[in-house]
This record gives sequence, structure tokens and C-alpha cells, in this order.
Amino acid sequence: MRYGKIAVLRMKNMLADRIDAGIKLAEKLIHLKGQDCVVLGIPRGGIVVGDQVAKSLGCKLDVVISKKINPPGNREYAIGSIMPDGTVHWNYDVSAYLEGDYLEQEIEEKKAAVKDQLKKFRGKSDYNLKEKTVILVDDGIATGATVSVILKWLAKQMSRKVYVATPVVAADVYEEIKKNCDGVVALLIPTFFNAVSQFYEKFNEVEDKEVLNILSRHGN
Repeated sequence: MRYGKIAVLRMKNMLADRIDAGIKLAEKLIHLKGQDCVVLGIPRGGIVVGDQVAKSLGCKLDVVISKKINPPGNREYAIGSIMPDGTVHWNYDVSAYLEGDYLEQEIEEKKAAVKDQLKKFRGKSDYNLKEKTVILVDDGIATGATVSVILKWLAKQMSRKVYVATPVVAADVYEEIKKNCDGVVALLIPTFFNAVSQFYEKFNEVEDKEVLNILSRHGN
């Protein structure tokens, strides 16, 4: 099905695993084959999905990383997210966290953490995405915090086109994300969304070693 530039397949069945999801997602992106594309996978699960997309399109797979910014005492709740270069996206009004130096320390801590992870998975922080078609891939999008900050960062990279591709994305988040890119491709767009894992029959933890092995096969 195609609604303008947004391609959507509403599936009745769950996804078997990330590889199955990547294969199905690649089928919806086949019209981009032959273009100067780069798949940017969000670790860790997005690398497994992105691997299938990159292989199908015959293009490079690379990694892009952001970290969530958390409020005091709650490491599961994200009030924003940050990129290695300091690009920040806020999900909520953060004025309540401005007293004292907590927010400044949290930002610096997460900025350092994302740089460390980028060094581990990629070895360098510079990208050449100018005039390329970028396909940003994750294994599922619940709140959109991670994707939103990456899209804000990609807006600075002078890419030709930017697409978001994911097996599953919450319906309200889908509506927001499509405003900030050239297209969204998804397999499932549920209205009721508790966790990404609920849409997969198998959703095992992806280890760093698997990410590194996949990236090495793509010349990273």
C-alpha cells in the first residue's frame, strides 16, 4: 500500500524475529535499489534489521548512535536524547530539571557515553552523507526519542533524502516522525503499544559482538 511518499504494510501476524523483519522491510524499500544509499542502523537491534536491508539494496551499512537523557532517579524514562556532536532533542519541557547542575551533568555524561559507544562500534565520528539517500533503521520505535534526535542531526549532513524504516512504530509517533523526513516505511503501526518486543515472536538480546561482526562484513 502507498499513501503518497509513505509506504505502509499493516500485517496481521507478528514478526518472527529481526531477520524476518529486515527481509520484509527490504521488500518495501526495493524502489531505492540503485540509488546512492547508506543504511544507518541504530544499535543494537537496528543493526540486525539494517543488515538485511543493506544486503537487499546492495548498499553500505553504517551505525549511528544517540543516548537518552533521563531525569533524576529514573533511568528508564527519557526526557530527551543526545548525539555525539551535542545535538539534543527534548521530548518534554525540561524547566523542572534546570535547578542545580543535574541536567548539565547528565548531558555531559550521556554525550561521553555515546562517544565511547561510537568509538567501539565505528572507530570514528565523521560521516560523509552529503547528497546520499539515507535509510535510518531501527528494530522498533516506541517513543521516537532516539529517532527524533538522529533526524535533527541528519538535517545538518546535507543528505539528498532521508527515510526512516522500521518493522514497528507506535501510531502517534509515526505521525510525528513523518513530518521530519522524506518518508517512513513500516510493517506494523499499532495504536496500542507497550513494548517493541510484543510484536516479535523472538526478541533476543543482541550482544555487542554480533553488532561488530555484522558491521565488519560491511567494511566497518
